[in-house]
Amino acid sequence: MSSAENLELLKASLAMAVVDGKITGHERALIKALATKAGVGEASLNAMIDLAQNQPAQHDELFASAIKEPEKAMQLLVASATLDGHISEEERNMLVDVSIALGIPAAKFSEIFQAGMASAKRVVRSKGLRDDKPAN
Repeated sequence: MSSAENLELLKASLAMAVVDGKITGHERALIKALATKAGVGEASLNAMIDLAQNQPAQHDELFASAIKEPEKAMQLLVASATLDGHISEEERNMLVDVSIALGIPAAKFSEIFQAGMASAKRVVRSKGLRDDKPAN
């Protein structure tokens, strides 16, 4: 993915992380990894987190940019939502809305969802993070 696409995924992951009202340690680890991949420094990342947490109306804007690889983007968003050990109803609804916005067929969503959950488990294991709650 290009750096612009990585930045868009970072923004979308931030929106997903704050939709349930908090950013967990697992979510923060993924967000930091995405920021590094996108070339976003710590100060800029902190400003982005602050914006996402304090201006919920920005969520639609965070998702607005087109992503050339929608299935890969959706898998990453599922992984981001799963990192805290569960997917809240708000996160689930946002994932469905984003998949529709990205033009992902409903039949493909389940496959992408499972792949995203598997990705989250790999990140948790590779980063030595706790995986004490099953994703639902």
